[in-house]
Parts: sequence; C-alpha cells; structure tokens
Amino acid sequence: MARKYKAGDLRQYITLLEPTVTMNGNRRETTWTEHGAWAGKRDVSAKEYFEAQAYHAEDTITFVIRWRDDVTAGWRVRHHGVTYDIGEVNRLGYMEDYMTLKCRSVHGSGV
Repeated sequence: MARKYKAGDLRQYITLLEPTVTMNGNRRETTWTEHGAWAGKRDVSAKEYFEAQAYHAEDTITFVIRWRDDVTAGWRVRHHGVTYDIGEVNRLGYMEDYMTLKCRSVHGSGV
C-alpha cells in the first residue's frame, strides 16, 4: 500500500537546482537556477539498497515534494550542504499531488 503524504510531512527545506547548458566557444557550460521547496526525506530501504548495490546506494536518498511539472531527472537537489543528482522522478497519489525524487550524492567537482 502506498504511503499517503500530507503537507506536515514536508519538514526539510531543500534547494532544487535547474540546469541550463550554454556553449562558450567549444565548451559547454552549465549554470544552475535555484528553486526552494519543502520536502520529506528518507534514506533508501534495505531492499532498495541491495537492489541498487552496484549503483552505490549508500549515497542514495529519496525526497518527497509537492507536484511540480518542471522537475526532471537531470536536475539536482541541495540539502544541508550536500548536492545530489536526481536520477529518478516518480509521481505519487491519485491526483499526482506529490512526487518522489530518488537522488545520489555528487562527488568531486561539477557542482
């Protein structure tokens, strides 16, 4: 049975980062536009961890936010100074009023 979310479950403030790619000569440059959102946060379950072990699931976290039409895989999330790539976006609820963002932490530069 799917978990039902309420506005009170969204207690974590996150920053959604929208990429914009431009060409500077022969170089691609990515700039990030920030959008704030309230989210619920959960670590991956043990089942998800073992299924995604090759994906380094120890760095994976799921955020739940209110529905937005614009958020896609390829965006990023920043939470408590850690930046995550959004790898998967799933719609939740009968009216699709919430969505989950399965994210993996970004290592090294490129933030």
